[in-house]
Amino acid sequence: MSKSQTIIAEDVIIDGDVKLDGDITVYGEIKGSLVTSGSVQLAKIGKIHGNVNCSFMEINGLINGDVFVDGSVELLSNCKLIGNIQYRALKIHDGAQFSGRCDIMVE
Repeated sequence: MSKSQTIIAEDVIIDGDVKLDGDITVYGEIKGSLVTSGSVQLAKIGKIHGNVNCSFMEINGLINGDVFVDGSVELLSNCKLIGNIQYRALKIHDGAQFSGRCDIMVE
């Protein structure tokens, strides 16, 4: 069975926690935590006000919360992250803004 792909459109605001098993792309706004066993892509116009826990993440929008990634996380050029990151691999592009602490996960 393949993982599902969820898309939060730019005109959607979710006020509460989001939990899923598949991948998610966020163009809208989540006011709460986001937990998935899949990957998270946060678009340039996307916003998350809460903690994120996932397997892979690309951030190109705004996160105000802590990020826990059981794989790699990529802070793209329009990223604005206010919070801590826990990760296995990290890539930061020119222009990305990050205010917090980085901690690498070890086996």
